[in-house]
Amino acid sequence: MSSSLAPEALLDDGGPLAQLAVTVVVARPVAPDDDRYEVLLSERGRGAFARGLWVFPGGRIDTEDARDDVLELASVRAVADRFGVTLGRAAALVVGAVRELAEETAIARPGPAAITLDEASWRAVRAGSFDFEPPSAPLWSLARWLPPRLEMRRFDTYFLACEVPPHTEARADGDELRRHRWIAPAEALETFEAGALPLLPPTYRSLTELAAFPTLAALRAAFADHWPPVNAPLVREPKPGEGGIVVTELGPGSRPGLDGATGHAFRFDGEHWSPVRV
Repeated sequence: MSSSLAPEALLDDGGPLAQLAVTVVVARPVAPDDDRYEVLLSERGRGAFARGLWVFPGGRIDTEDARDDVLELASVRAVADRFGVTLGRAAALVVGAVRELAEETAIARPGPAAITLDEASWRAVRAGSFDFEPPSAPLWSLARWLPPRLEMRRFDTYFLACEVPPHTEARADGDELRRHRWIAPAEALETFEAGALPLLPPTYRSLTELAAFPTLAALRAAFADHWPPVNAPLVREPKPGEGGIVVTELGPGSRPGLDGATGHAFRFDGEHWSPVRV
């Protein structure tokens, strides 16, 4: 690993003063002969951030993720191109995405050659013995989320996505991540509406966008044309009848691909997020 990229280089493209983070949307076919897909959601346990909520795997980018020996990887160049960031930042995002996925789910080499690490190998990764292997296909770029000012812990989060083979399993430690669940985006939204799957607004928004593409073939085609938007939630006063603090998102973008969803707003009652129809 080269040390020529200082930590501050991760934010050298004008990003806000927030911790750089990555989220990974993992999609797998429901069966070898079925092109419908499901995504991996994780229930957060120990730790202050998103405890008790279902989120996509991910976490903070570490300084060790800043590597200049991976700048020529197809995934790094694809992320840099789609997000319009430096190769240095894109490299840190790709390395961090692969590391977080391995640490949190035991899934290694995301892409068509993805595998689930055995228990001993996973324990070693979680103990800090992570040995980066490039993803087996370029990662897709979904969106960038900038944190609202009300957040005490602020994360500048890049959402990436990948595909894994059918029947790929994920491991959970039962502590930081209580459990994992493979679920179709539309079903996840229905379960959320029923009050049985609490979600953060970015997770809800992402699932809403993904649900418009019921098959992997349709999803691949959408990502091929997709230029990821920057979502910067705004905090506004509630309108009559809304109650609570409401966080609104930017409206739909004009770029092709996944930017077709209508705007969303969310009410926060001090404990739970719920969508407000706008």
